[in-house]
Amino acid sequence: RRASKERARAGAGGSRGAPLQHSFLTDVSDVCEMERGLLSLLSDFHSGKLQAFGEGECSFEQLEHVREMQEKLARLHFGLDVCVEELPEEQKKVAADRNLDQLLAHVSVTPVPCQGWDTPGVPSGPSSASA
Repeated sequence: RRASKERARAGAGGSRGAPLQHSFLTDVSDVCEMERGLLSLLSDFHSGKLQAFGEGECSFEQLEHVREMQEKLARLHFGLDVCVEELPEEQKKVAADRNLDQLLAHVSVTPVPCQGWDTPGVPSGPSSASA
């Protein structure tokens, strides 16, 4: 019964008028142009013409390695956070500061495998050479 009442309500509400239409979705020439653009983009992707970080700077294997390092750091962060939650209130601040130091130390020793990406604690560029 409930389903039939809901259908009756939907039917009554639907007869109020024609639904609003967006001109960018109903203009056939625009849709065809978007389709051509998307097909061209897909073709460029499959041919290897698209580069996310510039030509030859970073391979998918290197990006995968960066993702794995981020996941490892996230697991460490969540593991440390669980330990802090179990502590008495007066000890939480000290433990949180210690955990932050540990996370930052982990980040500063993690190598970044792609050229042009800054590594924390590692000088980069001409301005750091004079420091």
